[in-house]
Amino acid sequence: MSTENTCFRLLPAVFFLAAAAGLLTGTARGETRTAAALTPQAVWEAIDAAKDGDVVQLPEGTATWKQGWNTNRWAKMKAITIQGAGIDQTVIRDDTSTAAGDEPFEIKGVEGKPFRITGITFDGTGLPNAGTWAGEVVISGDCKSFRVDHCRFLNMDRMMTISGDTYGLIDHCSFDALQKKGGLAQTIYCMGPGKVNFTRPLTFGTAKAVYFEDNEAHFSPQVVEATGNNPWIVPYDGARVVIRHNRIVNTQLEIYRVRPGALGCQSSEIYDNAFSAEGAKAGRPQGFIFISGGVSIVFNNTVTGTSYNCHTIEISHERSFRPIGEFGICDGTNPIDGNQVPAGQKGAGYPAFGQPGRATDANGDGVFEPSPCYAWNNTLNGAKLNMTLRRWDPKETALQAEHVKEGRDFFNEEPKPDYYKPYVYPHPFQTGWQAQISGAADSADAVSGKAPAKASDGKP
Repeated sequence: MSTENTCFRLLPAVFFLAAAAGLLTGTARGETRTAAALTPQAVWEAIDAAKDGDVVQLPEGTATWKQGWNTNRWAKMKAITIQGAGIDQTVIRDDTSTAAGDEPFEIKGVEGKPFRITGITFDGTGLPNAGTWAGEVVISGDCKSFRVDHCRFLNMDRMMTISGDTYGLIDHCSFDALQKKGGLAQTIYCMGPGKVNFTRPLTFGTAKAVYFEDNEAHFSPQVVEATGNNPWIVPYDGARVVIRHNRIVNTQLEIYRVRPGALGCQSSEIYDNAFSAEGAKAGRPQGFIFISGGVSIVFNNTVTGTSYNCHTIEISHERSFRPIGEFGICDGTNPIDGNQVPAGQKGAGYPAFGQPGRATDANGDGVFEPSPCYAWNNTLNGAKLNMTLRRWDPKETALQAEHVKEGRDFFNEEPKPDYYKPYVYPHPFQTGWQAQISGAADSADAVSGKAPAKASDGKP
């Protein structure tokens, strides 16, 4: 595959001392391996040579990639940092194919191998296939400690996909969907491990989630004007997500229900975000937060703008009135539901499998335990913003209201502290990444019989 390179030059040595700039908190206990060029092959060679604890440094410059560095290799990720020169300094333009697995960064995460990607711009401007199917950074596997930070994703309909029994942190990134492409801009899909998560206890207020923190998502009016169906983040299939302290412009969050072939989102914590509609036509975006599955905790969000189509935090449950794929309808006869209300009665089938306010069956009795949604201290243009049921036609709206009730399945008030307490902010990975990567490297040394290197005295 051909690769075009422009503006290539290596970084001056002083860059490696710039930890205070926020891009470089890479490990001091390993080596820095600089890619010989900003090409997929050169990046792969540096990654292949790297050992746990190392930094793989990408040079400054702009390059168009026809394939990803892990395309057709499927190599498992190491406990390393892949580091560019900074946003808009190391720029990878995505001209990869639409084939599955052919994305610029295809990461196969491994538990016990924390990894970090930082200081890179991924650019799809003028490239029709950029981001098709999965995006620029695709993370799968079971790594429990990854970080993607200080990166920019520009002009792709899909920018990132995360899947599997994995969690970590995405912080200080820009997600800019500024030019209309061939499809709908739905930029981040976050998929959990599926059914197994619905047999586990919930993990509110812990590190056991995918965190989106201190980012900016900006969709242009041109991108959202056609349908408004342009979410920034779509979590589903047992995903557990925390979305906090972000600036979200002309886009929305869609917490998915079950869909053919996949389960819905299990838990979402959404707080301290600033949503705004800027320059969009009336009815765009569609809204700001839509919840149709699992448990959501929503608080301290501000929304400004007058063009939004929806003016509440909208909660819904479509299986109350129509079948969805293999999950069918909730009517008291479906064995996947709790069926505490018999068929033929109002609310038949309650509690429904995966409905809002019922997020897990940790005790394995076949009935999802109560896990109500809560919303408090949210505002729309300064006025109180409540969580409400979505309106359908009158019959469908009534059937939905029999399964999802305010005061039982969702509340517009703050929960008691024993139900919910948020995780520490900022996420410890922002300030303690050195400990993560050094610990993994020392574990690898112990296995090999090598003496662990002395930790750096510098900032974590």
